[in-house]
Amino acid sequence: MAKTSKKQSLLGQVQPSTKKPIKRKVQNHRTSPQQVAALKAQQAAALQNQQSSLNEEKPKRKAKWIILGVLLALFIVFPKPKLITYEKLGLVASSVYWPGLPGIDPVLFDSSLHPQPALERNTLYLCHDLKKPDTCQKYQIIKQEGFIAATIKLIKG
Repeated sequence: MAKTSKKQSLLGQVQPSTKKPIKRKVQNHRTSPQQVAALKAQQAAALQNQQSSLNEEKPKRKAKWIILGVLLALFIVFPKPKLITYEKLGLVASSVYWPGLPGIDPVLFDSSLHPQPALERNTLYLCHDLKKPDTCQKYQIIKQEGFIAATIKLIKG
């Protein structure tokens, strides 16, 4: 008579059960008219929910395109900053210049002086007081760069 030995297992390990799963036979029942009506009502409600979610997505998409179009139009219409390099008596400086809007004066972002540009003549007048023209200094514009260069200059500081 030989003794049967138990298999050793690590802590926390579970021995798989040796029982076979019980297979049950599928029973076919006839559904009552009430159950059929309830099933159809559930399917109709699910279909209606899907359609309403699709209808909600369309206005959201349309709203996104409208907002994007308005932002693009504002970007095109409004003046964009420029990076202007100017010099006087060998002193060269570069500043971000924003031409302003109607009713808003132009601005040099890194200066407290008031710019009065004559960009078509490559001249920039920087004034301490706008009411006194004798407080203005004339600078020669060497180079004008676009929006991206101005943005990089603003970010780098």
